[in-house]
Amino acid sequence: MFIARRFFSVSRLLSSKVAVIGAGPSGFYTSLNLLRDKDPDLQVDMFEKNPCPFGLVRYGVAPDHPEVKNCQDRFQDTREDARFQYFGNVSIGSDLKLKELYDNYDAVVYAYGSSLENKLGIPGEEDHPAIINSRAFVGWYNGDPEYKDLDPPLDKVKSVVIIGNGNVAIDLARVLLAPINDHWKGTDITDHALAMLNLSTVNKVTIVARRGFLESKFTNKEFKELLELYKEGVHFGGWPEQKFATLNDMTLGRVDKRRLSLVNKYIGIASQQNEDSGSKEWFLDYLKSPIGFKVDPENSELLREIIFRESSITIEKIEGQDHKYKYKSKIEPTNEFSSIECQLVIPSIGYKCKPLAEFKELGIPFDDKRGVIPNVDGQVQGKEDSYCVGWIANGSRGNINSAVMTSALLADIIQEGLKSSNKEGRSVIESLLTERKVQVVNWEDWMKIEQYERTLGEQKGKIMDKVTDYNRMLEICKENLS
Repeated sequence: MFIARRFFSVSRLLSSKVAVIGAGPSGFYTSLNLLRDKDPDLQVDMFEKNPCPFGLVRYGVAPDHPEVKNCQDRFQDTREDARFQYFGNVSIGSDLKLKELYDNYDAVVYAYGSSLENKLGIPGEEDHPAIINSRAFVGWYNGDPEYKDLDPPLDKVKSVVIIGNGNVAIDLARVLLAPINDHWKGTDITDHALAMLNLSTVNKVTIVARRGFLESKFTNKEFKELLELYKEGVHFGGWPEQKFATLNDMTLGRVDKRRLSLVNKYIGIASQQNEDSGSKEWFLDYLKSPIGFKVDPENSELLREIIFRESSITIEKIEGQDHKYKYKSKIEPTNEFSSIECQLVIPSIGYKCKPLAEFKELGIPFDDKRGVIPNVDGQVQGKEDSYCVGWIANGSRGNINSAVMTSALLADIIQEGLKSSNKEGRSVIESLLTERKVQVVNWEDWMKIEQYERTLGEQKGKIMDKVTDYNRMLEICKENLS
């Protein structure tokens, strides 16, 4: 009986073929975990609409945090495995139909990320050039070809308001304020961004959150890094201490306690500084919901101020397990209003994914409000051959560590559900793309692009110098770079 079960398990996997849509961390970690199975006939094919892999690891991580990008080295392991193939520059929906993946693979894994940013919901925000969403701003300085021509007017701006309180908001403040030579020179920040930062007149940044201090989403590590910039002339100007005075008397959890102690410590440091000891400063503010903005009367492409409705907060103490307490904040809008003078606003309030064109036709469920595929532990509801992981599964939260864990769990679930079939997989897909004259970027092509970027970077004294034009990337793939 034991032998029979073993025989069934092996035969089931002999012709298993998996298609992964999206080449970010979740897609790669899922692929790597699937490839741990030693079955020689397993196929894992990855499809990415952009020529380059790695998603937000390439285009979302701050340039002065190269250690976060070390996971790319782990992803390179896939090139050593002939059972894996990378199909870059292939858009599902135009170059290949989603149905064609289902016709040729035993399982389809949705691992693509967010392409839509959440909106503030205020009139005119999408039309005014001085309201730039964080996705665009981060993409601009990180070399995303979609945002290479953004050209934010930092040479005309003194005050910036960032709305949001996650790590991206902290990164944005650091990019805008940190000394250029110490932080950005030698990194892979784009030349056009470095040139504009050299011209920047920004000397004040205010990070505004709609909720309370306990709901802050940034990590203490990132927060402390920004606070430590006082040593380089960038000072913490303070926060609305009176709104959260009761926090000092509460028995907070370790993370919240540490965050509050950081605020108190660096406020103390700031109070000991001379007024002229630093030319730049930043502030935290909370319980403010944006409702509108006013345009600079002397330059219609800049703002004069952004207007907020103030909120009140009540913090309730709740007894949890083992007699440990946690706190729940109740936020309510008031009839009080305020404004912050600024010339530029950067909303950083999260992203949403959007469905692929054939979802409805193929019966793939999608939650439009949350921007996710409804699922149970990554198994798409009602579709036994469909899976999802990362932001398309859970929304725009989590980091690379969470991608590692969720991808490992999903790979186990996929392997349990794989069935044997006679589907053709890679061979048919390659033929279709050849017939349609799609220039597919394979792993060797990607290595050419990376080699080109590193060589150009070395010539400029940088880690690498990213190519910011899709057509140029495709040209490099055809060149001999020996």
